[in-house]
Amino acid sequence: MANRVYEWVDERTGIKPALDYVMYRRLPKSVNWFFTLGSASLTVFIIQAVSGAFLAMGYTPSTAPVNRPDGIISNEALESIRYTTGEGLASFGYWVRGFHHWGANMMVIVVVLHMLRVFFMGSYKYPRELTWFTGVFILILVLGFSFTGYLLPWDNRAYWATQVGVRIGGSAPVLGDSIANVLRGGPTLGAQTLTRFYALHVLLLPALIAGLIGVHLFLIIKIGISGMPKGKKKDEAPTELFESSSLNGKKSGKAFFPYIIFKDAVVSALVVALVVLATIFWPVESSNPVDANNPVSTVQTQKGLTIFEVNSSKELVTQKVNDKFEPIKAANGNTTYVTRDGKEFTNLTDNDVRTVQVQPQPEWYFLFLFQFLKYLPTEVNFGLFSISGEAIGGIIIPTILIGVLFFVPYLDRGKKRNPLNRPWTSIVMLAVLAGIVALTVVAITDLNKAQSVQAAPAPAAAAPTAGSDAGGAATAAPGGTATTAAAGGATAGDSAAGLKVFQANGCGGCHLNNGKVKGIGPVLANTTRDDAYIRNNLKNGKGAMPPYPQIQGADLDNLVAYIKNLK
Repeated sequence: MANRVYEWVDERTGIKPALDYVMYRRLPKSVNWFFTLGSASLTVFIIQAVSGAFLAMGYTPSTAPVNRPDGIISNEALESIRYTTGEGLASFGYWVRGFHHWGANMMVIVVVLHMLRVFFMGSYKYPRELTWFTGVFILILVLGFSFTGYLLPWDNRAYWATQVGVRIGGSAPVLGDSIANVLRGGPTLGAQTLTRFYALHVLLLPALIAGLIGVHLFLIIKIGISGMPKGKKKDEAPTELFESSSLNGKKSGKAFFPYIIFKDAVVSALVVALVVLATIFWPVESSNPVDANNPVSTVQTQKGLTIFEVNSSKELVTQKVNDKFEPIKAANGNTTYVTRDGKEFTNLTDNDVRTVQVQPQPEWYFLFLFQFLKYLPTEVNFGLFSISGEAIGGIIIPTILIGVLFFVPYLDRGKKRNPLNRPWTSIVMLAVLAGIVALTVVAITDLNKAQSVQAAPAPAAAAPTAGSDAGGAATAAPGGTATTAAAGGATAGDSAAGLKVFQANGCGGCHLNNGKVKGIGPVLANTTRDDAYIRNNLKNGKGAMPPYPQIQGADLDNLVAYIKNLK
C-alpha cells in the first residue's frame, strides 16, 4: 500500500530522484556521533513549532486586567496561558507548555554545541562559508526567540527581565532611543510591547528561521559534510567541492540511509527524552502578575498557586483550603499546606511557611552577560564623549564578538582543519567559553545568595483596584501578600523613612543589600552624585533602570536622602 502511494505521488511530482539523492548520498567514513547535533537541532525546532502552535490557539496577547476568584488582579495574557495549560487543552496543556519551555532551553544547547563542533573541526572553511553564515544567523534567531518568548506570559519576572533587556538595548550609542522605542512600541513597556513581541515570536522569527534552515539544509546536502579533520601536521588540500557526490566519496563513504540516519535518530530520540523528563521533574513555573513597582517576584505554579518553603528545607508546597488547591485570602485559623503530589502538612503554622522569591533575571543562557555588566563602570569617559557600561558590555562587545564569529572563515584562511593545527583559533574560543561558563556560575551563585525568603503575612483585607492611588494605598504584593507605600507623614529628607520607600518599591531587587552591594544596578553607597542627578534618574530612569514616576513628594525627598547618606 505504501509503495503504491509513493508511486502515485512520484508519478505526479517526480520526487523520486531528489529523494534518492538525499537519502542515499554518500558521506565520509569519518562521520561519527558528533555530526548528529544538526539533526537534533532540527528535531527540537519541530517540537517548538508544533507545541508553539498549540499554545498560540489559546493565548491572548493582552495586558487587560483580570479579576481572579482569589481577589488578585492579573492580566489576560497570564491567565490565558494558565487556562491553556489547564482546561484549554485538557490534560495535554501541561505537556504542551512543558515541551515548549524545555524545548527552548534544549534548542539553545544543541545549536550552540553544533556550532562548536563545526568551529573546532574547522568545517567553516572553503567551500562551506555560506553554510557557516546561515548557521550564525540561525543562532542569533534562536536567541531572539528566547528573548521575545520570555515576555509572553506577562508575569512579573518576565516583565522586569524584559525591562532590563530593553533598557540595555536603549543604551546603544546614537541609535539607543530608537532601538528602545522600536522594541517597546512606545515610551514604556506595556500592551504595545507585548503585541510587538508576540508578532515577532510567532510570525516574523519563525518565517526567517524556517527559510534559513531550508537554505542551510540545501547547502549541507549539495556541498556535503566535511567529515573529521586529518591528524595534526598532516597536509590538507582545500576540500573538494561537492565531495559527497565525488567518485572517491562514493567508493569509500557510507550512505546516509540507513547508516547515518540511524545515529541521527538515536540522538534525536535522546534529546526528546530529555525534554520529556524535564517536563515531568521540573514543572514550568511562572511568577505573580506584573507589579510595575516591585521587581522581586514570587514563584508560582502553572495554575497561579504560590510556591512556599517549609522551615528552609526547600520543599515546595501549595496551600489547600476547603479541599481545593487555591491561594487563600487570609491566614485565619489553621491552614493546610500540600505538596505537589498531594501530601498534606497539617502540623505547620504560617510562621513555618515562607514564600519563595526571586530577583529579576534573564534565562540561564543570558546570565553570563547579566553578570558581566556588573563588573563594568556606570560610564566610561573618552574625553569628547562618554559611553555607558550597559552600552559597552551589552551592545558593543557582544556585537564585536558576533562579527568575529561571523567572519571567522576569512580570519582563519589556512587549509588545515585540525584544532591542534589552529592553536590560536582554538585557544581564543576556549578562553571565551571558559569566561562564559565562569560568569554563568558566578551569576547563579550571586542570585542564590540574593534570593530573599520572606515569611508569609496575612494579606490585605481587600484587593487593590486597577486605578488605585500608589501613595499610601495598599497594593497587591507578589504572591497575594501586601505592602504599604510610605506616605506623607515623614519628615522631608529622612533617611530612615527613605529606606522604607526603597524597600516598598522593590529597589533592593536590583541594588542588593539595600543598595550596598552591586546587583543589576550599581552600588548606591558613598555616591558622589548630587540631588538633582539622583532625582532625575528616579523619575526618568537611566541605563537598565526603569523610571519610578510614582515616587513623589516626601517619598522622593526621603529616598534621595537615604541614597545620599548611604555608607
